[in-house]
Amino acid sequence: MPSFDANSAGSPTQQQRNASVNASKDRSRGRISLYNYAVGFMLIDALLLIASGAFLGGLIGEAHSASAFLADWQWWAIALSVCTHFVIARLLEVYCSRTIFDPKRAITRLPISLLMSFMALLVITVATKTSESYSRLWFFSWLLLSFALIMLSRFLVLERVGRLIKNGAFVYKALSIGVFCDPFRPEQIVRQTNNEVRVEESLRLQSFDELALLSERIVRDEIDWVYIATPWVDIPAVLRNLHLLQHLSTRIFVLPGDRTAGLNIEGVSFLGDRPVFCAIEEPINGWDLWLKRGEDIVITGAALLFCSPLMALIALAIRLDSPGPIVFRQARVGFNGKIFECWKFRSMFVEATDLHATVQTSRGDARVTRVGRFIRSRSLDELPQFFNVLQGTMSVVGPRPHALSTRTEGRNLDEVVDYYAARHKVRPGLTGWAQIHGFRGELDSTEKLQKRVDLDIDYIDRWSIWLDLKIIFMTALITFRDPHAY
Repeated sequence: MPSFDANSAGSPTQQQRNASVNASKDRSRGRISLYNYAVGFMLIDALLLIASGAFLGGLIGEAHSASAFLADWQWWAIALSVCTHFVIARLLEVYCSRTIFDPKRAITRLPISLLMSFMALLVITVATKTSESYSRLWFFSWLLLSFALIMLSRFLVLERVGRLIKNGAFVYKALSIGVFCDPFRPEQIVRQTNNEVRVEESLRLQSFDELALLSERIVRDEIDWVYIATPWVDIPAVLRNLHLLQHLSTRIFVLPGDRTAGLNIEGVSFLGDRPVFCAIEEPINGWDLWLKRGEDIVITGAALLFCSPLMALIALAIRLDSPGPIVFRQARVGFNGKIFECWKFRSMFVEATDLHATVQTSRGDARVTRVGRFIRSRSLDELPQFFNVLQGTMSVVGPRPHALSTRTEGRNLDEVVDYYAARHKVRPGLTGWAQIHGFRGELDSTEKLQKRVDLDIDYIDRWSIWLDLKIIFMTALITFRDPHAY
């Protein structure tokens, strides 16, 4: 039986909370972010393209006037080269976060992208009959210098990263699990992944039910990857029981616990001599995470700037209407099943407030204040959740979070829909795919819950920035005339 930490039944003391925070910081120390390095490489490459072109332009002196540092055509050429390089680099996946530390890509794809961007410039100048305006000395000097500087900078950074990893830094945190067999040895995983993975612990499980006990540890220790080894004959059974971890945005690999030297399966990755199957993958990863977080920050910043006067008026109205706090804070289930504090404008009388939503709000609910009825009917009570988005516990678009005691027909939500927990693979949202289809408000029937969960899962499977923007646009259209808001 694995030794999992168990919290006491009572509330944790401040000392325990501080120890937990410090332990989390210790566990994260030395982590290398692939995404930060990918963005860093993009900025460095763009800066070196611009700087080398500008330096040689000033050195060679192609400007038509003494007051101009560069000629206009040189500025256009530099800007076009940067844009062209990033378009080609996108197609070649030069800045793909998963392979950003792969030196082979730096040797092959990066030079190809740079050379093709300069070739595109040549083609454009010939096609527009402006090649006579360009200085060939400046152009080819710029090509050679920028190429040399970018490649040199890339190898210096990769060498630095290699030293950090050798000294204990890591990219991914992992657990090595054995189900009915010994787990894959941590040193083997570290060696086979070029030291990019740090195995936090190895555990041997004796039953499938123990898989559910992994959830707390995966969330607490911020585990990125889980390797599950099991005998060949038990692989189908393990795959069937992975629904116990379906709410986690964690990559889960399954590999045979038996040695399979000489086995060759086309299209399957290997860890040493064992084939590895990626059974569960994060629904939103890589650059998509950056795009979604950037979308959240931009939209939230604009919304708070625009809505600040309205929020101030609502706060004043709540204060004058009934005694009590302006903001209502409620514990809800969020990303990876974590509990977070969701903020709303208070819409009920304080003495009738239901912190855990034991009784759902219904149409004409007597617990709702006059101001509360108005702001709920127009979804204005949700505005403080923009601060949740800035905090990172929520997103602008995603499955709506439910309170801890929410029930449907007297049953827990995950009892009604067995894949309900899969909604937690992404951050909860202020609005979502289900909400713009009319599924919001009281969950008073299993059919409503089923349809809402199905739409949430459909959103996760189909996610794109364009789908988010569509949902935001549709939400804006129905906000002030939604019959399901009360």
